Amino acid sequence: MYMFLPFLTAFIGLILVWFEKRLAGLIVLAITVGILVVWFRSHASTHLNISL
Repeated sequence: MYMFLPFLTAFIGLILVWFEKRLAGLIVLAITVGILVVWFRSHASTHLNISL
């Protein structure tokens, strides 16, 4: 369920960019990237046994 959040924030960011709200869209897309980085770091270290 929690992995739906990056898709939702990316979609909101793209809609904001589409409607010419560039700064807000970039901030939301940066939050999306941050969520994915945090998720990947925890997933890689606990499930894939990759030391980052």
